Amino acid sequence: MEDIKPYTIIFSTATLDGKIASSTGYSTLSCIYDFTRLYYLRGVVDAVMVGANTILKDNPTLRKRLKPVSKQYYRIIIDGRLRIKPSLRIFTEKSSSKIIVITAVNDRLRIMKFLEKVPTNLVDVHIVGHDGVIDLRKALSLLWSKYGIKSILVEGGGYLNYKLIENRLVDEIRVTITPYVFGAGIGFIRDPSNRGFTTIKDGPTLDLVCFEKCPCGKCIHLVYKVIKSDETTLPVNIPSCISDKLIEMSKYSKTYIY
Repeated sequence: MEDIKPYTIIFSTATLDGKIASSTGYSTLSCIYDFTRLYYLRGVVDAVMVGANTILKDNPTLRKRLKPVSKQYYRIIIDGRLRIKPSLRIFTEKSSSKIIVITAVNDRLRIMKFLEKVPTNLVDVHIVGHDGVIDLRKALSLLWSKYGIKSILVEGGGYLNYKLIENRLVDEIRVTITPYVFGAGIGFIRDPSNRGFTTIKDGPTLDLVCFEKCPCGKCIHLVYKVIKSDETTLPVNIPSCISDKLIEMSKYSKTYIY
């Protein structure tokens, strides 16, 4: 059971042409119901995960969740080169949710200095990899074995999404398609080398399990399960289609807290 990893869900909101941000960095795409969907999913998983670029650009706290909430909740940052700053809101704004930083910088002094500037009772740092490159499979295995994390919601960015998919670590992809087109910018699944998967056989095999119109009337939400041959993930009981619940739940999402 040592190779068991958490059930991993990618959640993203994108334009019709698959962008999560424009060429200038503009990324305001979600309606109130899409925020509600995000907060609901945060509530039912054990942890939320983001990459360093997302933390540095959007400066989220990753705090807001809607009931029912899981008994445990961790906020995970994937930062191979430890670029994040102690001044970010996720460290400065009050929360009881533990923060786990996964890095690949084997510099104990640098890590110690970083920990001196953040709430050390709430922040753990783990070195999983080397030379700035994180071993994501080992990282997910660590999250399962050390923290008992059984489900993770990945909120981007595009590069983290791609690396998780490339390493066959994703179990489900949820994406809200909005009625906008950027024509350029950052894709919600992005390989910086621009190579990506060269054929459909190279990429993941997906099974469409839900497609539903958002209550706003302008967006479509899609849920795909990744078809796998391995048994390294245990299934979780998270409903695929939830749009019928969003109108009622949105009453509790009037304030956008990232």
